[in-house]
Amino acid sequence: MTTRAPFGSLRHRLGKRMAGSRPPAPVTTSVAPAATGSLPVPGKWSPRVWLTGTAFRLYAFLSARRRQLLPLTTRAANVLDNHVILAPAGARLLRSMDRRLAEGSRMDDLLARVVSTTLAAAAQVHLAASRKPSALRAVRLLNLMFRSQIRARAGVGAQAYFTTLALCSAYDRIVREVPQPETIDSFAINFAAGVAHMYRGNLTLAAHFLEAAASSGDGNALRKLGAVHALAGDHAQAAACFKASVERDPRSVMAHQNYAGGYDPSTYTPGSWELENAGELLIYDNLIQLGENFYHQGRYNDTFRSYQAALDHQDALARRWSVPDKLVQRIAAASRIFDPTLPVRLLGYEWVTLIGHIGFIDCHLRMAAMGILPRANYVLLAPPNKVVNQPFLRLFEQHVTIIEDPGLVDELLPYQRLVGDQFIAVRGKDGLAEPWAHAASRAQVAWAEQQRGPLVTVSAELMEKGAGKLRAAGVTADWFVAIHIREGGYHGDGPGTTRQHRSANVRDYLEAITAITARGGAVVRLGDRSMTPLRGMAGVFDYAHSDIKSAEMDLYLCAAARLFVGTTSGLTTAVQALGTPMLLVNCISNDCQFWHERTDFTVRPVYDRRNRRYLSLRETYRQPLQALLIDTAVLARYGLEVHANTAQDVLEAVRYKLDGLDGIGQSMREGGPLLDRYRATLRDNPYNFGAALPVPAFLDRVPELLD
Repeated sequence: MTTRAPFGSLRHRLGKRMAGSRPPAPVTTSVAPAATGSLPVPGKWSPRVWLTGTAFRLYAFLSARRRQLLPLTTRAANVLDNHVILAPAGARLLRSMDRRLAEGSRMDDLLARVVSTTLAAAAQVHLAASRKPSALRAVRLLNLMFRSQIRARAGVGAQAYFTTLALCSAYDRIVREVPQPETIDSFAINFAAGVAHMYRGNLTLAAHFLEAAASSGDGNALRKLGAVHALAGDHAQAAACFKASVERDPRSVMAHQNYAGGYDPSTYTPGSWELENAGELLIYDNLIQLGENFYHQGRYNDTFRSYQAALDHQDALARRWSVPDKLVQRIAAASRIFDPTLPVRLLGYEWVTLIGHIGFIDCHLRMAAMGILPRANYVLLAPPNKVVNQPFLRLFEQHVTIIEDPGLVDELLPYQRLVGDQFIAVRGKDGLAEPWAHAASRAQVAWAEQQRGPLVTVSAELMEKGAGKLRAAGVTADWFVAIHIREGGYHGDGPGTTRQHRSANVRDYLEAITAITARGGAVVRLGDRSMTPLRGMAGVFDYAHSDIKSAEMDLYLCAAARLFVGTTSGLTTAVQALGTPMLLVNCISNDCQFWHERTDFTVRPVYDRRNRRYLSLRETYRQPLQALLIDTAVLARYGLEVHANTAQDVLEAVRYKLDGLDGIGQSMREGGPLLDRYRATLRDNPYNFGAALPVPAFLDRVPELLD
């Protein structure tokens, strides 16, 4: 048996690499407060500035429509990889271009523009397809071919290189390239260097470069400069920058609370109050956005420090303004459950764009019921074009006020800054917000201890119709297990991405499927058409590829299943709201999991290559390591890798769960030494898996998981 290296050595390794997560030092810049000085003086319009700004606008456009464009961008990424980036013919073409550039011919400048633009565009396409490693390959080619320009901070190659690094969030590399203040005559490089230093806490340097970028008059540069001041706590400077950016593009004042909202400022018409107070209001939005970006970088302290600052600012705004009475009256008129004695809390439409996010509403309501959140009129902004599953959403009509009128939604949207709730953080203490998922898990545990049932129930009519459709499709067994094998196609984070560790291989589930059908049950495979088809298996209905797939059937199958087999995905959050028993395998997440007490699970163990051992649950699910689980590329820098569950793991877990449902064998919930060791291992983070418990056979196979 491998001897375990001291836990402290791993924390030391992480601590050295995460040193940038310390609280940023106060920023000192030459930007005077808005009341007494002026913002950077805009220079003349420049094609270079316009081109760089266009690149970032294109990235924003693609990001907002990522799921809709995913089939197209994935095909385009495959073509680029197969014919340019990785193909021999593409390599020969790039070498030929490299030679011509080195010869310094008269076509030098034009060729440099063509090559750099092509590679930068290739990186954009790969980013739109969620293939950051492939995008970084294009960046490496830019670095090799235009190294002299990069060192000189001049030329289109250098601009393309730094712009693409910034879009890839490769901030550490930019900081290494530009570690000190410089005078750089390039908007793109100043902007990229400023953003990188901002995300690494070097706020004085960030302000230096972003002031230079903002002197072009670019609104995005002004927004980022304002974000630097917001991080430093200088709200007057931040507000001045944000207001100036909105003066250049009034629609950009549109409220932002979560990227899942898929906001489209091009269709938004701001009101006079929002425009007049844009500077103060946008401090909230930008602190929220900074928190989101830190979250996706795996930087825990920076994430929840930004969210706490945003929530503190929200409280300050709510002391100054309130939702107008006319709007409150319109909310009340649209609701059968509105209580005029309670305050209004707004839930933006990021709560309805994914089925898992609708499931979050259930958790939010439980948190309010358990006193973690205040009692309030929770008002959900749900324009029909944003709602991913209307039948599921309708289950919450007795608990939240649902606003569908797009006009009223737009009028209420600005007031998220005063009374809006999001699902990343809740108010904490000592300058650090509490992760929303952790608070939701606390609520779930308390809910289970009080033996309270589901908040919502699917109607008998929908259940009867669903059962009829399933029988007509050929599923006649007395009971069925619904299986969701996440493959990453829906979100574009499958093979070739840095988040493919969240997905699984269908082949690892085949023995478990056979075990279910051998007991007399049917298997209904949930998902979407991007998934690998399941054909030719007796007792299996591949609903994901069937012609009866609908929002109503999705809901029916999640509610009617004897057992749901899933993983850490959004669908799991929806299923648990219905109270369906769950077995979750191949689980991995940087968040707490607020699973109910009818859940058993296995995790994907994290392997330490340097010490040649698996990390314990205690080591994995504590900070700063847990935050890094969002991205395999980040984990790899620390010598860590995520291992999938084996087919035997999945089979044993299914047998254990079905035995429990049949009243056979001993459940871990009955107590014993294994349960005691599990709880002792998670004593520092007891809410990490909610009210769920692990599968005993899996703990036996990977004993390193327990202290």
